[in-house]
Amino acid sequence: MSSVIYSYLAKVQSRQPVNFDALIAKLVAAGVAREDISRIFLAKKLKKNSYRVDVLLSASFDELLMRFRPSNVGGRVGAAIDGNSHRIGVSESLLIFRSVQHRHPAVAVTEAGAWVLPRVLGRVGVIVENLENFLRVDETLPFIAGILAVTTSDIELISGSGNQVTNRLNANVLSQFDELYCLFDVDMGGLRMFASLTALLREKPPVFLVPPDVKERLAQSKYALTDQQRQEVIKYQGLSSETDQLIQFMRDSSRVLEQETYMVPVVLEERP
Repeated sequence: MSSVIYSYLAKVQSRQPVNFDALIAKLVAAGVAREDISRIFLAKKLKKNSYRVDVLLSASFDELLMRFRPSNVGGRVGAAIDGNSHRIGVSESLLIFRSVQHRHPAVAVTEAGAWVLPRVLGRVGVIVENLENFLRVDETLPFIAGILAVTTSDIELISGSGNQVTNRLNANVLSQFDELYCLFDVDMGGLRMFASLTALLREKPPVFLVPPDVKERLAQSKYALTDQQRQEVIKYQGLSSETDQLIQFMRDSSRVLEQETYMVPVVLEERP
């Protein structure tokens, strides 16, 4: 916010036309009173969204320049000082791992962009989107092992931590697994994360993991795929053969599925 306001003020200082309406809105949002703005500036409209702005009170204008001058601190810390930390991504990354041999979660972090791993990781990596599934390791590991036909000791669970797992810094670690799978919700959010990871790991893309009875699970889901989502989900076609089939199941059933339901076996309804 501060850097944007300062760019407007710098243009005013150099006698360049500015969008004065936008400047007013940003100053008010930053806590500057409208009456103070009226005392400091005199604006004349030149054309749509373009004003010539004169400064009436130089001392007050200089105070605004000092107040909104961007800091010299770089990265997210500097952005936070300037009042908009979300403008810049976090400088480092971390990933949390768990396995049958190492039940206590282990944390890997980057230092100056280089990964510091706590131990040797398993051969098969599975990114788990939701914390509930990650914590219920005694149920999640056998569930995954059954789908992949591997032993639970082969599997390394990776906490998805929302979109954090799609951080570009994670590519170096995620690409080290012999096989990488994504246990995500069967919905727009899950497909969005999968698309991001597929783009991040182009040379060794992950696989979207679902149980073989996912079609039946979708049919029994109480979460609807809205009409808008039904159209939006089409943009994720072509990511992989697995997700193409999954998207078709979602559209056919008009349902989405949360992965916590994998902790309960599907019950097939008997037909008369």
